[in-house]
Amino acid sequence: MSTTPPDLVDFAEAPSWFLESRPGRVVRVDDRFALWADLGRTYAAVEGIRLREDQLAGAIADVDAFLHETGTLIASWWFCERSTPDEAACIAAGLEKDEKDYVNTAMLLTEEPPSVDGVEARRVATFEEYVDARLVQRSSFPTMRDADFEAEWSAPHDPLYAAWIDGRIAAAGRATFASAGVYLTGGATAEWARGRGAYRAVVRARWDDAVAAGTPALGVGAGSMSRPILERLGFAPVHEYRRLQSVRSDT
Repeated sequence: MSTTPPDLVDFAEAPSWFLESRPGRVVRVDDRFALWADLGRTYAAVEGIRLREDQLAGAIADVDAFLHETGTLIASWWFCERSTPDEAACIAAGLEKDEKDYVNTAMLLTEEPPSVDGVEARRVATFEEYVDARLVQRSSFPTMRDADFEAEWSAPHDPLYAAWIDGRIAAAGRATFASAGVYLTGGATAEWARGRGAYRAVVRARWDDAVAAGTPALGVGAGSMSRPILERLGFAPVHEYRRLQSVRSDT
């Protein structure tokens, strides 16, 4: 892993293996882990974890400080087969395990997914559309923090996509554009619209924009509910990883 001094910097100064830079996205990298977050959102990420057990207490404190600095609430610690120490030691040190969001699968799509007839899907274009799409996301992610949607809309952000059925926003999802492809996050479908193709249509809309950007590949971290749907769309599993979390100390 490449390293930089462990100062809070934006992605423009980060190693090339990070996502593309944009204002409002910050990263801290050292030889223990990589941290990144979008300012003021619910989640931050802890990746590339290479810790000794005697470093755990200090690492958890540093991640908590990062949550305060970035205005985020929850740190997702992502573990793979190369992560150290083992997760039992991390739980003993204070990290938490959410059984509903523990095992995830990294998946990749490099071939055109099917289109969905009768469902319009595209980037949201107005503040009103943005609010409606974010409300669909919040209905599916109970831990998502209350947000100032006007401030979100006004600040730089990854594009948000939506699908419409009968004139209503039925599904939503974000796309992070990087040099190797597009990473999908926040996919959610309104309960009334499930089974009608809205989720698939939002995936297809993001694929079309990935192709237009010259990076025809979609990556996603899939939980147990979304993995079967994504497999039917042609996503292939790459590897499994696990998630622990820590919550900011003032919440």
